[in-house]
Amino acid sequence: MTTTLDAGHGPAGERGSARLLVAGVALPERWATHPVVAAEASHDGWDATDVWFDDAGPHEGGALLARLRWRERSDGYRPYSVETDPAGVSLFAVGSAEGAARLVLRARAELEAAGRTLGEVVRSTAPRGTRAVLARLAAQEGVVVPSPFDVPAGGEWDWMSIDHHPAPQPGEDRVEELVGETGRAEAAAVLAAANPHGELALDEPRSRWWGWRDGDGVLRGVVGASRRVPGRAWVLGSIGTDPALRGRGVAAATTAVAVRAGLAEAPVVTLGMYASNEAARRTYRRVGFTLGQEFESTR
Repeated sequence: MTTTLDAGHGPAGERGSARLLVAGVALPERWATHPVVAAEASHDGWDATDVWFDDAGPHEGGALLARLRWRERSDGYRPYSVETDPAGVSLFAVGSAEGAARLVLRARAELEAAGRTLGEVVRSTAPRGTRAVLARLAAQEGVVVPSPFDVPAGGEWDWMSIDHHPAPQPGEDRVEELVGETGRAEAAAVLAAANPHGELALDEPRSRWWGWRDGDGVLRGVVGASRRVPGRAWVLGSIGTDPALRGRGVAAATTAVAVRAGLAEAPVVTLGMYASNEAARRTYRRVGFTLGQEFESTR
């Protein structure tokens, strides 16, 4: 079924008691409780026009697909102050690749039947493998794969989360919160060598930062936390360790301290990591993060 979110009503009589409003639409329990959906919606950042979902859960081949207005932040001190591009949209899907691929084709067909289109998709995020399934389904049905799923994904990444305090990590006594211009400058120096392309900027409003110092007091590791919406799920980012000290537990210790701080404000802490970074995966699992969804994206 297709639910038009602008209409302000959702599907009635769906099974399950849990409900999550996304732009005024109540999702059925199987999708309302999906960890990625719950965390993303908690940021009040979804500006959705349409949503499609099926009756199967994510582990049964099901999926959820949302069509969102494309928005850019225009004022860092006001998280909801954004510029909306009326022509641009983003597509966001969770669940299984098979289910997401089928929903993309269904969404296009239903929108075209209503005299609409998917629009100019500026960003797409879908379960890993969605493009491969879409290519197969399109060939079977004799249709064209919708853009941007007709080109390779720009990146593969994993969404992870933690909702409990991690076990103490060796070296946590060397971790401190970095405050003021001096702390941010030290963090910038570490990230320049350890993670120069980290997505969380040091001047991000409401962000907090922690660092790990060696025996000489030199900062060697950094973890940042985005807190754009007070009281909502934190997102860790720009995590980096001096290359000379990698593999010694620096990132685990610093991340564990940041997680505890995050759980003092919100029930969950999340992060995204490149799928190919096995060293980072081992670190996050050691701290206690679990996988919520494997993604492929374009932007």
